[in-house]
Amino acid sequence: MQPLRSVLMALAERSDVAGVVVVSDDGLVVEASLPSALDADALAALATSVARSVASLSDSARGGRWTQAVVESSRGALVVQPLPSGGLLLVLAAEDGDLGVLLYDVRRHAPALESLL
Repeated sequence: MQPLRSVLMALAERSDVAGVVVVSDDGLVVEASLPSALDADALAALATSVARSVASLSDSARGGRWTQAVVESSRGALVVQPLPSGGLLLVLAAEDGDLGVLLYDVRRHAPALESLL
């Protein structure tokens, strides 16, 4: 198994994660581990759009470079983590997981994921 795929599978197999997508800087799927009902290409395109909007919002508010975006919903949360290359890590958090621990781990491990791209 490729190193990137191995890391994604380990992340996706966590009980607090429902799915994971690594998105290139141009909005294409690099790798994904998702439930079959979800469309990785659509999620990648939408995550890219969200990232651009969050960057614009942060710039307009003079907030500096954004470091993580979280959208909480009635069925869990979506975490968008920018990667140094300009790509994104999208993590779909499980409804009953510990979001605080997941956010910490995503932020901490994103640089290592970057090295596998």
